[in-house]
Amino acid sequence: MEAIAKRAKVSKETLYRWWRSKTEVVLDALAERGQQTIPLPDTGTLHGDLRVFLRATVDSADPTTVRLLHSIAAAAASDESVAHQVRDRFLVTRRAALGQILQRAVARGDITDDYAALATDLIYGSMWYRLIFRVGPVNYQWADTVAAAIASC
Repeated sequence: MEAIAKRAKVSKETLYRWWRSKTEVVLDALAERGQQTIPLPDTGTLHGDLRVFLRATVDSADPTTVRLLHSIAAAAASDESVAHQVRDRFLVTRRAALGQILQRAVARGDITDDYAALATDLIYGSMWYRLIFRVGPVNYQWADTVAAAIASC
C-alpha cells in the first residue's frame, strides 16, 4: 500500500478510505484492466463475439496476472471474506461483460436466457479450472474451441 500511495502521491490513509486491504486494490485493478483490455465485440454472431472476447481474455493473461489470479484463488478457497470480495469486486464485472455478449445472442434468438447463464458458467469454469489446476493451457486453441462449442449448442 505504501508503494501505491507513493506512486499516486497520496497518503496511505487516503488509500484505506477507498480500499480496506491489498486484496481489494488488486481485485479492483484486475477488474479495471479487464474492462480496458477485453473488448465487448459485436460481430453479429455469438461464435464471432465469443472468439474475439475469449482471445482477448487469453491475451490479458500475462504471467503477472496469472500469478495474481492464482494467489487470489488460493486466498478465496480458504477465506470466505476473500471469496466474497473476489465475487463482488472482480468476478461480477467479468461475468457482466460476458453477459452483455450472451444477452445480444438471446436478443437475436441464437440462445435462450437459461443457456446464456449456463454458458457463462461453462466458459469461466473451464478457464478457471485450467488456470488454477494447470490441466491445460488458456490459449487461442482453448478460446476457439470454447467459442465454437458454446455457439453450436
